[in-house]
Amino acid sequence: MINYKDIKKLDTVEIENKIKELKDSLLKAKISKLNQGDFDTNTYTKIKKDIARCMTEVNLRVKE
Repeated sequence: MINYKDIKKLDTVEIENKIKELKDSLLKAKISKLNQGDFDTNTYTKIKKDIARCMTEVNLRVKE
């Protein structure tokens, strides 16, 4: 899980790259769920929350 303070330290390009990485890991988690049938929903929720934190920070920076 990414701490919001750590996100604020990154610049916008790094945050956007982090969002891409998180979306890739979310896709990989979904694929592993389909392949193995065993899926930790807690991990899925954490990844989605990290994406939301990053998107919030990017949106705040665009408004400024």
